[in-house]
Formats: sequence, C-alpha cells, structure tokens
Amino acid sequence: MQLKDYYKILGVERKATKEEIKKAYRRLAKEWHPDVNPDPKAEEKFKEINEAYYVLSDDEKRAEYDRLLQTGDEKAYKDFMEYIQDFLESIWKGIRRSPKPKRGQDIKLKLELDLEEAFLGCEKIVEYERWIDCPTCGAKGYLGELEKEICRACEGTGRRVSGIFNFPRPCSVCKGKGYIVKNPCPTCGGTGRVAKHSAVKVKIPQRIDEGEVLKVAGMGHHGERGGEPGDLYLRIYLKEHPIFKKVGKDLYVEKLISFPLAVLGGTTKIKTLGGEELEVFIQPGTECGSTKTIPGLGFSENGNLIITFRIEIPKNPSKKLKKLLLEMTKELKQDGVEKLL
Repeated sequence: MQLKDYYKILGVERKATKEEIKKAYRRLAKEWHPDVNPDPKAEEKFKEINEAYYVLSDDEKRAEYDRLLQTGDEKAYKDFMEYIQDFLESIWKGIRRSPKPKRGQDIKLKLELDLEEAFLGCEKIVEYERWIDCPTCGAKGYLGELEKEICRACEGTGRRVSGIFNFPRPCSVCKGKGYIVKNPCPTCGGTGRVAKHSAVKVKIPQRIDEGEVLKVAGMGHHGERGGEPGDLYLRIYLKEHPIFKKVGKDLYVEKLISFPLAVLGGTTKIKTLGGEELEVFIQPGTECGSTKTIPGLGFSENGNLIITFRIEIPKNPSKKLKKLLLEMTKELKQDGVEKLL
C-alpha cells in the first residue's frame, strides 16, 4: 500500500499546529467540494482532503501516523490505513456529488371488506396520502435558476465535527451539500415533494382471505431525484357478518325451523353467502342444535357450509294454535301445560 503524505495533501508543514491544519482543511474543502467544483477529479480530491484531516486533526491518530512514517512498518501502516478507510467509507455516501435516484417508500394500509365483498370479489376505491413530486418546481426544490450561499454551519465544507469519535460528518443544516438554497420553492419548502390526497381503484379477487396482501405497483410514495415510486400494499381484514360466521375455509350459519318440520321432516330454503337460494332437506326427528354439512359451499372452494338448526318458538301464538298445542301435549301425555292456558 502506497504511503500517503497527509501533510502534503493539506499543504502544511509536519510541525503544523491543529489550528493551521484546520485552516488549511477548510480552505481546501471549500475549493474542492464536488457541488461547487466542476473538475471530474473533485470528488476524489475532496475525499483525500477529508481523509488527511481526519487523521491529522486527532492527536492519537496523528501520533500513530507520524510513528509509521518514521519506522516504515508496511504491515502496521497497511492495517492503519485499512482501519481509516473502512471507517471513512461509511460516510462518503452522504457527500456524493451526484446522489443516485432513490426509490420511493412503500405504503402499507389496512383494507376492511364485508364478507360478501371478499367472497364474490369487487372493486374498491382506496383513499390515502402519499408524497409526490412538487408540481410547482418539478421536484427540484427551487424556482428558476438555482441561487445558493455557503452554509454558515459548516462553512461550505458540507461536514461538521460531531459524535464520540470527533469525526467530521455530513452537516445536518445543509445535508452535506455545503450550501443553502436561497430561492427555495414556496410550495414544497425546498424538499421537492408535497403530500397529496390520492385515490386508486383496486380490483379485489374472489374468495380473498383474511391476512392476504394485495400489491398495487407504483402507487406508493414518489421516488427522489427521479427514482421510481414505491408500491402500495393492502392487508385484508374481514368484518364480522350478521348471519354467516367464517372459521378457516368453512362457513357457519343458523337456520330456524318450525317444530312440525323438525318432527316430521321436509325441506327448507336457505340463502348462501353468494346470494343463491338453496333447498335443504330436513331429516325427520331433527333436534335443536343438529347440524348439516354441505361440501363445496364454504368460503373457499374446498370449504363447507355448516348449517345449525334451531327450533323456532312462536312468541304470540293464536288461540287456534294454542288449542292445537294443547291437544298435542295431551297426545304426548305431558302434564302441567293446561294449567298455563
């Protein structure tokens, strides 16, 4: 690994004070910042200047570097440089001259459906908020020609010393740019994006189940710097139904039948979740709470429709019906009923 002369890079003597090193760094950082210097080599030069300052501005690292310069220990120097460069590499991403396009974030929402909507399929209008490119400035963040001034917080370097390592990091005021935009867009405040109320029509497939997720491509937040938009994800939740109860792939429903029908048997009609009218045979002697399973009519194609029969009790029987019931109790030899009539 080739020996780097950090003193020469900053243009200072080896006996330079920390103040002289800092002054030289600020001057060079302003000159070679990639956002203000069009030279193709500006970014690499800027990185080299920051690397030199990182080592020489720290007393312990500078002492170790000076010792390595004197001893010429190649292995120790290689280890030292690998440590320095690995650590520095973690922040170069924040000061790139031309940041890469950034994909927009995905949006995850909850979508509640009626049981019929999930079973039969439908179309739903989903309304939500998402970030889009600012229509006023076209996502640039400023109007007209860019007007900028040097960031006072970092003095145009794009870096500020912070953290337990006393290490220059991207400036939080100018976001590592080294300058402040003087003519920010009044609509987006310079961010290039605004929040917009959006609506999208979503096709719900038949028999979609609880917990399934629908993806609507490209309907998430818009990307930054021309990046593609994120996606919209809708997690399905099913509302409780007043008649049917869904348990896994099966559907449960209760059906009221008359006492004579339960005793003598016959047929009754029941409406399925899909809206079809189904004729169901009642076995003679059907007891209250008995069930009947009909394969293939559950929520899923291989699910079942399970019918629970309940005996319907008349609340306000007529005199004629009371008389018939009394005769029936006598036939069944049930005592005590006539006393209540």
